[in-house]
Amino acid sequence: MLKASNLNARYCYERALAARERAVEAKHPEDRLFYFEAEARWLKLAESYELSARTSQFITSRSPQRPSCRDCAEAMQLAEVQVLRGAVEYRYECKECGNNIYLAGRDG
Repeated sequence: MLKASNLNARYCYERALAARERAVEAKHPEDRLFYFEAEARWLKLAESYELSARTSQFITSRSPQRPSCRDCAEAMQLAEVQVLRGAVEYRYECKECGNNIYLAGRDG
């Protein structure tokens, strides 16, 4: 069964399936071993792509959204993060006009 979590992983699963099919059809044991090893490499690469995608999704979902400046409506840059007694405070700074916004966040 092919997993379609991302295009790179899907391609790897397709190549792994093709390698398995060639291994099953191979007449010589050396060829069979070669294709089964190729299948294992393709599966490992697919797993790596999926882990990378999940990690990126996790990081993106945990990052606070960048606010817009009240005065000039520009996206503000994260300037500072402070953690005190489990509470997280983010300070955003507008590079255009110098305004600061402090937002509370959650820890961990």
